[in-house]
Amino acid sequence: MRKLIWNGLVLGGLIVGCAHDKAKQEPVEPDVAAESPSGGDVKPIPSGPPEEEAAKPSEVLPLVVMPNPQPKDAINIEGAKVQGNVLALNVSHGGGCAEHTYTLGWDGQFQKGANGTPVANLVLIHDANGDRCKAMKFAELGFDLSPVSERLTALTGKTGGQAVLSLPGLSIPVQYDF
Repeated sequence: MRKLIWNGLVLGGLIVGCAHDKAKQEPVEPDVAAESPSGGDVKPIPSGPPEEEAAKPSEVLPLVVMPNPQPKDAINIEGAKVQGNVLALNVSHGGGCAEHTYTLGWDGQFQKGANGTPVANLVLIHDANGDRCKAMKFAELGFDLSPVSERLTALTGKTGGQAVLSLPGLSIPVQYDF
């Protein structure tokens, strides 16, 4: 029994020692913002999850109206907010070995909310393309909400209004004013 414990301690020490030496050998990335001659034109890229007040996503994806949209691969919705006609979603999921695609699906129907506000039940469809890697990936996605406002305008005849956007995995629905 002592031999087993001793071997475990030695093996653990080797693993920790190798991991520590490897960290010493990796080159340190230079601070680009500090070396910038313009003094602030270059912004560092965050390495963790997007911040709550991050800028709008660079690419706005369409909201796809389809019959009975269903989720595909696992994804976590960390946060959601409406910025104009764009639904910004902060998401996280496992992966790292293949390109992932995202689609926001809607069946084109509204339900009545508790206070009479129309509710659009949206579904975030994540396709991992068979990626079985375990790295935690973060993304900020943007989806065009024009189909929701166009549909409500056609139903009510009003050019402005409110709708509630509900997504599975989102604890609090988001209000959309158009």
